[in-house]
Amino acid sequence: MGKKELQRYSLRKSSLGAASVLLGTAVLAVGASNASADEVATTTDSATPAVEATDAVEENTSAVADSTEKKVVNVTEEGNTTVTTSEVTNTSLENAKTAATNEGIEVKEEPAQTKESVEAAAADNKAQAEKINTVVSDYKTAKEKYQSDKADYDKAKANYDAKLAEKALADKSNAEAQAKYDTEKTAYDKASEQYQIAKQAYDSALSEYKTKKVTYDAKVAEKEAADKENALSAAKYQAELATYNQAKADYEAALAQYNSDKAKYNAEKANYDNKVAEKVVIEKRNAEAEAKYQTELAAYNEAKAKYDVEKAAYDKNLELYNAKKTAYEADLETKQAIEKYNADAKAKYEAALVVYNEQKAKYDQEYLEYQNKLAVYQTALKQYQEAKTAYDKYMNDPVYRNLKDAEVVQELTFQRENDATHKVEGVSNYLTKEAQERLNTSNVFQYDSNKLQASDIVSNSPWTNTEDEWVQVKEGDKFVVTYDGLNQSSMIVENEASAIKRVVYRYEIVSLPSNDGKGIAKISKDPTVTMTVGASTDQDKPVKVAVDVEFYDKDGKMFNLSERNAIVALNSLNHWNGAAYVETSERPRPLTVEAKDVNGNTVRGTYNPYADGSTLAIQNGEVVTKSGYADFGGATVNISDENPLKVVVPITDWNGSEWVVSREIPSDVTTLNASGSGNGHALGNQDYTFGDKDDVIGSYSVSAETGLITFTPKKKYQSTRHQEYVNIGDNQFIAIPKSSVTYDAATKEVTSVNDNQYIDHGAVFNGETTSDLTGWDNEDSPYLYYGGAGIKMTNGHLVFTADGANADGAPTVYWFAINSNLGLPKNPGEKPEEPKAPTPPTAPTKPLMKTVGINPQAPTPPTPPKEPVVPTPPTPEVVEVPGKPPSTNTTNRSSSANTTNTKSG
Repeated sequence: MGKKELQRYSLRKSSLGAASVLLGTAVLAVGASNASADEVATTTDSATPAVEATDAVEENTSAVADSTEKKVVNVTEEGNTTVTTSEVTNTSLENAKTAATNEGIEVKEEPAQTKESVEAAAADNKAQAEKINTVVSDYKTAKEKYQSDKADYDKAKANYDAKLAEKALADKSNAEAQAKYDTEKTAYDKASEQYQIAKQAYDSALSEYKTKKVTYDAKVAEKEAADKENALSAAKYQAELATYNQAKADYEAALAQYNSDKAKYNAEKANYDNKVAEKVVIEKRNAEAEAKYQTELAAYNEAKAKYDVEKAAYDKNLELYNAKKTAYEADLETKQAIEKYNADAKAKYEAALVVYNEQKAKYDQEYLEYQNKLAVYQTALKQYQEAKTAYDKYMNDPVYRNLKDAEVVQELTFQRENDATHKVEGVSNYLTKEAQERLNTSNVFQYDSNKLQASDIVSNSPWTNTEDEWVQVKEGDKFVVTYDGLNQSSMIVENEASAIKRVVYRYEIVSLPSNDGKGIAKISKDPTVTMTVGASTDQDKPVKVAVDVEFYDKDGKMFNLSERNAIVALNSLNHWNGAAYVETSERPRPLTVEAKDVNGNTVRGTYNPYADGSTLAIQNGEVVTKSGYADFGGATVNISDENPLKVVVPITDWNGSEWVVSREIPSDVTTLNASGSGNGHALGNQDYTFGDKDDVIGSYSVSAETGLITFTPKKKYQSTRHQEYVNIGDNQFIAIPKSSVTYDAATKEVTSVNDNQYIDHGAVFNGETTSDLTGWDNEDSPYLYYGGAGIKMTNGHLVFTADGANADGAPTVYWFAINSNLGLPKNPGEKPEEPKAPTPPTAPTKPLMKTVGINPQAPTPPTPPKEPVVPTPPTPEVVEVPGKPPSTNTTNRSSSANTTNTKSG
């Protein structure tokens, strides 16, 4: 086929944006439709973003002759066809676009289209030009109308603004006038109010004035009449006054003489009357004195006669008294001698009694200690017998031949390696030293994995290879601990000791009881101490760890355990059915006691065993007792057989809101149980409970004769069982006589089936050593065998399991040590010596007091009679009376004067 040519004609499509003119708050917008033809082009041009015009500029466009131009823009080959694309433009379209742009109308270029002929493209351009011109024409018309409307609006707006300013001036003037009016109106109203008040006062005063004016006028008339009458009366009065004055002068002279005479007479008369009265009194007094004298004289005579009789009797009684007094003094001397003897004997007895009481107190304490020692002895004797039996069986019983042989054929020496170094592989979580220090509140709670925080764990070990390392482990973890630098361990090979220079432990954490499956492990720096693993006990799951043990010689070659007699100890397999504890959060009620003081008065005292701020305590399974004496608050009290100490039992009752002591009862009991808060810290002889719990926290014991008081906390046991197992797999079990540990061939587990931690629970030995008894759970204990066994290793695989928390609310912790320190029964030596009971002191013999046959009474001396006093005869008094003065006659003179009452105006 020949080559073809195809012509295509591209034209640009245009569309119009929008133009707007802003008028006040109104917007007049003219929109233009897009003018476009059908789109069939494949060539595109970039579009111009639309821009809104804000001001349109009017332009006149003149029609010009339309011309068409074409320009080749692209030539391509399509198969055997050459495709030429030309861009077609028309002057009419370009002029229309220019006119639109000049008017502020946006012209957007749309994607180009192609036509098959120049004519078609030119026709399309012409149609677009006509559309644009129509839009421009419409826009110009709208713009002209807008400008006309805007001019009208501006004129109206200017007129409105002028009127608005005029109104503002008027409003201001009106407001000022109104304000002035309001001010003046307020002043007027106030002045009017004051005027009305003043007017009312004036009217009232005017009315009152008129009334008073009438009264005044009447009084003036009355005064004028009175003045006239008074003038007449005054003349008459002056005449009468002269007469009166003369008479008055005469009267006053006569009165003066009379008063002088009367005064003289009165003085003389008074003196006379006094003497007469005095004479009467004296005469009466003289008569009375005489009468009294006669009476006293008669009484004296009578008393004198009586006195004479009594004096004779007195003289006789005095003679009798003197005789009795002599006898009394003799009896008194005898009595005093006997009393001195009795007092000396009593003092000697009391001194001996003080010594005895001291010896008795010492004896009681020693006897109490003896009883404790006896109880310990009986337990120790039983333990000795058990240990002796174990040793005898170990030495002689053919059943334990393999154990005896094991001691002989033991090829493994694997005991303390203090200088070893170690390397841990497969562990990525280590405890920081600060975290371990924070957790280290006790041997058990330092494994409380729930207390770990994210910041406690680091990826690189902070511990050196000669320190114990603390790591975080989780179920499924497998890791390896390699120990080098051993210098105390060896394996017998062909009758020669071959040094063990390396030990490798390959661990797998099979099970942990924490909710997140994580726990804490202490990897010991000493391979014979091995490892301790613990975790918070959140679930009923055990701590279970599998380990494979590998021993290497100095050349790095691993010993084949199946070819060796390597015997490993399984020591410290604990089992307890609840840990021992005391109620450390409780305190007993202080004990009240009573006795007599040195004055014979009953006094009370108290003993508080924990007044020092300490708490109930237990150490290594042994309770800590407290002993002391009551405080009597300063009173002196000597406790003895004759003055024993009595306890005062408080009776506690519940009043609905709290426990109260309703009464106290003295008692001869010497032991009392002490309850906890559930029973109001009661004291009594009952076994207190609260709900289904034991509420007895301890007991008081009292030595009535010495006053010693002891409080013993009650040892209790929790309910959480803790049991440790070792699954020995294909290794050979070696039993130890009288050990609590046995082997179950079905499960291949070695454990103590029964509680082997507490004698109280049936164990022969306590696990822990107390102040009196040696425990078995210590590598230096002669009873180490009691909690252990041995195994002959055919391979190095063992599984260690601890089932149950170490205590209520505590983590489950298991320390397992792999070493050759087999706990074999040892010769216990001599059986314990039975303690000797102390010898009680001999009480002093109470002295036999002498009695006095008579109790002499001092005789009463007779009372001498009182001799009467002779009365003194009276001396009469004499009074001289003067002559009676003559009476004085007086003339009373009087004069009268006429008086005239006058009126004054």
